[in-house]
Amino acid sequence: MKKLLVVDDDIIDARFVVRAFSEVGGSLQIVHVDDADIATRRLTAEPFDYVLLDINMPGMSGMELLKRIRNDEKTAILPVIMLTSSLNPRDIDSSYACGANAYALKPSSVSGYRTFAEGFTRFWVDVAITPRPH
Repeated sequence: MKKLLVVDDDIIDARFVVRAFSEVGGSLQIVHVDDADIATRRLTAEPFDYVLLDINMPGMSGMELLKRIRNDEKTAILPVIMLTSSLNPRDIDSSYACGANAYALKPSSVSGYRTFAEGFTRFWVDVAITPRPH
C-alpha cells in the first residue's frame, strides 16, 4: 500500500483531504502531521511515497521543509506536491525552483477536495511511475 504524508497546520483542510481520499477509495494510507518538524522526523523514520505540503505554516514553512526534503539523500527524489491557498506567483515559482513536482490550489469545497483526490490518485497512483520509498 502506498503512503501519503499530508503536512498542513490547518486541521479542517487536512480533514477534507483525508476524507476526500477515503471517499475516492484506492490504496493510499494517509498520515497527517500539522508541523514541518514532525514531518521531518516522520520522513526520517519511515518511508513515504508522496508528500502533500502546505506552504504557510507556523515555525518552519512548507518551502523550508521542501528544501530539507530535497537536500536529504533519503528523500531527495520523493514526489512532493504543494497544496496551498497561495496564488502568489513568487510562491509558485519558488516551489518549482526548490524541487516541487506539482503545485495545486486548495479547493474551496468538499466536492473540490474529492476532485483533487480523484485526480491525484488517477495520476500519481495509477499512471505515474515513481521511485521506491527509501
